[in-house]
Amino acid sequence: MSWFERTSQRCAVCPVRSGLLRCGGCNVIRYCGPEHQSAHRREHKKACTTINNTQKNLAREEAALREDRHDILMPADVFNTGVGKFWGIYGTRDYMRARFAAADALLQVDTVAAVEKSLEHFTDMLRLCRSDNLGVRDAIPPLLLRLGREQECYDFLKWWATVDDNYDWANPALPYLDIENANAFESFDWPREKLAHLVTVTLLKLRLLLDFQACERDFGYSAGGLTEFDRPIGRLVKSKIQTSSTQRTATTVKALKGQYHQLCRIVNHANPYFWDALLDEGGGVPVMPEYYAAGSPEEAQLVLHWCKKAWEESEDALVMVEEDTRQFVQVYKGPAQTAGPPAPRMAAAELGPGDLERRRGVGRVFPSKIQDTLPTSSLSDLFPATPVSGGQTVRFIYRDDPGKLLLYIDGACTDNGQPNPRGGWAVVYGPTDDASGRLEEKGPFGHESVPTSNRAELRAAIAALRLRNWEQDGFDGMVIATDSSYVVDGATGWTQGWTVNGWRTQSGRAVKNKDLWELLLGEVERWADRGFQITFWKIPRELNVGADALAKAAASMARPEPVFRDVTATSPQSTASRGGGRTEPKPRVLALCLDYEDMFQSIYGSLIAKITSKATIERVTKPEVALTMLSEEPPPSVILVTDGAITRQQKLCERVIDLLRGGTAVILAGCFSSMVTQGQFNRFFARLGLPWQRGSYQRESVKLRPQVVGDRLAARLPSSYSQKALFITDVESSAVWYAERENSNEAAVVFATVGAGKLGYVGDVNGEEGSEAVVLAMCGLLDGRA
Repeated sequence: MSWFERTSQRCAVCPVRSGLLRCGGCNVIRYCGPEHQSAHRREHKKACTTINNTQKNLAREEAALREDRHDILMPADVFNTGVGKFWGIYGTRDYMRARFAAADALLQVDTVAAVEKSLEHFTDMLRLCRSDNLGVRDAIPPLLLRLGREQECYDFLKWWATVDDNYDWANPALPYLDIENANAFESFDWPREKLAHLVTVTLLKLRLLLDFQACERDFGYSAGGLTEFDRPIGRLVKSKIQTSSTQRTATTVKALKGQYHQLCRIVNHANPYFWDALLDEGGGVPVMPEYYAAGSPEEAQLVLHWCKKAWEESEDALVMVEEDTRQFVQVYKGPAQTAGPPAPRMAAAELGPGDLERRRGVGRVFPSKIQDTLPTSSLSDLFPATPVSGGQTVRFIYRDDPGKLLLYIDGACTDNGQPNPRGGWAVVYGPTDDASGRLEEKGPFGHESVPTSNRAELRAAIAALRLRNWEQDGFDGMVIATDSSYVVDGATGWTQGWTVNGWRTQSGRAVKNKDLWELLLGEVERWADRGFQITFWKIPRELNVGADALAKAAASMARPEPVFRDVTATSPQSTASRGGGRTEPKPRVLALCLDYEDMFQSIYGSLIAKITSKATIERVTKPEVALTMLSEEPPPSVILVTDGAITRQQKLCERVIDLLRGGTAVILAGCFSSMVTQGQFNRFFARLGLPWQRGSYQRESVKLRPQVVGDRLAARLPSSYSQKALFITDVESSAVWYAERENSNEAAVVFATVGAGKLGYVGDVNGEEGSEAVVLAMCGLLDGRA
């Protein structure tokens, strides 16, 4: 039984394998009972509906074909008289297309029943049409491998490899797919033009090789104990071991290795995009392209559509091919191309000296909402005016939690909906402290807009979030009070649907004030990355008279504001007379924690705290969000790569390389060294055009090379320290910070110039104190106070 068969023959929700009932819609997925079917419905619905619809369409086409009265173009009883030449009979083509769609739809479900039904469809389509005008011969071999039918797979591939150009496809009397029990261990000259078959036979040879290696490791090629493997061993290798001597088996394994490596080279020559596409986890589910040319990325996607599941389900196959195809990795030239048009960005010249970075939120964090409605006299009791900063400043602070402050906001628009409207906004953040301004003619990302009251209210909320660094004032959360249902309901509810629907309402219309909503969510995400909680509260209008009056006054200001500008606590538009106005912006560190955020937090909590005290650190846990944030202007000062996910996400990897070469510092630290395979490690640096490779894994006392880091850092970094590390080899000596010996080919810490940026690698797997200092130094944050 194959690995796929063992893992798919159970309830779709739980491990139960007996007493299962099939889904009545698709008939290829099973559940242990109605409760689990109901729980899985949302996830399964799309595939189930697609399978059901394609099966119904196939039934209609078959019925129409069977009922068709024969004529000169359509022979009678076509399902019998037309066998072998279906596509040549024009009237059968809609049926064949419908059957192809039905077979393909079944593969959305990963069960034995689904794969077997799909294989039945494709196999019968070949019986009906030997010339295979729809290319189903590419789909069949991977399906046979998924079902553990390796001999049938090899026989099928060899028949298609040996058939010559003179074969009469329309003659059903000729032998067809008649090769049986061919020697799957033989060396064979495979046709170079059939990429799908080359890829599948490469996987077949690799599976055989891995089976042999598992037997050698545990039993020395002995037949004893073959049934005890955790790894499923295929029938071909079992039979070979049982009927061959140890010496003959070793000879076979040596030959298989050569065949497999040669096939890897042949595949790369046929399509240089294939191996990267196979190993890219960021590519999503491969879809069939509308067109392709030999050797193109589209051809690689077409082949992946049929075979990727077979590779993923073949244990250890991807790990092996990662390293065995490293030599074919092409150096990335850049820049990275992302799907769809790029989001508009603010040019650096458009940002004033007092302006913060403007980030478009993507919906990874949303603010919370206070549901309670209170009597008008209760608000001041809950958030009384409380002195802070030694009594020099007064804020509205929650009586039960001094870390939470309250701000009142409002917006106003004169002649709302009429010609020449003017908007204004206001924030009240203390009994004598407020800020207000005229609503700008251009939004935060440069789009012109007509002033409205809704837009003014949104602008007030954004101002509250960008007014000052509330965290430096000792707060860890903010409650924004407003009488605007539009702001409260939108921020805490509507935006969750809009971000999923591409900023479209339920009726399909474009969301109004999208630019301000995006900036608002960007601010919420910025604060959330620092552990700061944002909450909105809808309050009665009579409790918001102060902000309301200030917003109306701002709307009446004679001087217009042509472009978006931040108002800070020390701006002329603020009444605050003292206290921490805007300081020099801190360096921005973007931490990519895509796989092991919890582990990074638990092991490197001290490092995170030290970075946070000296820089703005933002953490991202989803690749799609990381791509968005890495496309914003200005880019982060430092990208801290904390695990190995970047090595498996090609677009993300390329975007990081773009920024690295453009001047950003990229540091590979945290869990990176311990969470990448040898192939992933070596391929990553090969893509950068660096000869660096994975070295030994050991604990050593490593010594600083002061001549490399310079006197200033040498005085602040430990001269030596012990670390358990994954060492790196083939690094130029001028980039090695720490190594075991002066002339060692292996290094534990390196920092090299790449383009206009710096690339750092810290091999330490345990988060030693010395490594924290190293990372801070690479971030440019290690000073006399470290």
